Amino acid sequence: MAIPTTMLAARYVPGHERLVIDRHYPLRSDLKDDEVLIKMSAAGVCHSDVGFLSGVTMDERTYVMGHEACGVHCIPRPLGPKVDAFSIHLGKLYAVLAVDSCMNPTKGTFGVGLDGAYAEYFIATVDQTVPVPHGVAPEVAAIACDAGVTAYNAVQHAAQVRKGDKILIFGIGGLGHLAVQYARYFGATVYVCDFKVAVRKLALELGPTEAFDWIELDKRTKEGFTVDTTIDFIASNQSFTSAMAALQGNGAHFPSAPKLVLVGFSAENLVFNTLSIILSGVQIVGNTYGPQSALVEVLDLFAKDIIRAHVSAEPLENVNRVIDELRSFEIVGRKVVVPPKPRLEEREHGAEGEEEERMDGFSRLSV
Repeated sequence: MAIPTTMLAARYVPGHERLVIDRHYPLRSDLKDDEVLIKMSAAGVCHSDVGFLSGVTMDERTYVMGHEACGVHCIPRPLGPKVDAFSIHLGKLYAVLAVDSCMNPTKGTFGVGLDGAYAEYFIATVDQTVPVPHGVAPEVAAIACDAGVTAYNAVQHAAQVRKGDKILIFGIGGLGHLAVQYARYFGATVYVCDFKVAVRKLALELGPTEAFDWIELDKRTKEGFTVDTTIDFIASNQSFTSAMAALQGNGAHFPSAPKLVLVGFSAENLVFNTLSIILSGVQIVGNTYGPQSALVEVLDLFAKDIIRAHVSAEPLENVNRVIDELRSFEIVGRKVVVPPKPRLEEREHGAEGEEEERMDGFSRLSV
């Protein structure tokens, strides 16, 4: 199989609220010491991408977005000069951890500052790749790389959930619906809160004791409802205030080591009274991502069908549509993008006849 020179890719360009679709993005051929070329099988679309496109990070770099991915090593010998040819197997599906052991996140990581997986091919380091177990679909393996790892790390390491704990989870989206299952797997009694009816319905199918909307949760906490730990995938003032109310005891029972784990990020400043934190003993812990060992464990849980991902797929060309759906909170579970199927006219005429619509400085394919 010949190594392509250009490919379809979706780029982050500073100042644009949508990704720029480029059908002729150059594929770098000079692989460095520890790099490997992988054909994208699926790439997860994350709420973090919405934040990046909204200018939260003020990033001035231009790059291919997509930090949650898996793919197949499909071209013989496109490896960096220091890669052991026996460590990467032709035709094998690999999940990609966005941050490898040598990367400095401040300088950029896979799909965040550096080229990522919203493309037909991507380049990763050997340290980032984890073999996907048999039976795990590419769409599921992709979301394991961020949604799966981050939610797992939040439950097991940041929250340190144990059997018998009472856990309240805010936001049952791409990460939250996995966190519910992890918490139950570790033996916790799980409660959830989300404003969407469809999401609460999905959450109840995953086995929590109760699913609240904001009004119901406020009523219950005023009646004395309390938990040991909250995990917040929303990070709004509303979710933070509700979490604090559920952690501070009810006059009869006070959690011995109440913990508030923040996973989601937003532009909101969260406000709290320092005295209430000191008196209640609530620990506020941040969590992001997780180690490679967590990705291995998550893939194993998926392979054993202990954890199930609610995931659907769209063609890569539709990535902006998926991001718009995320902005509008329309997605239940997680969505991934997958490589486009060759169009009949492209197979017959190559790139001739391809039509692009250019608006406001960015390109969007007419499909």
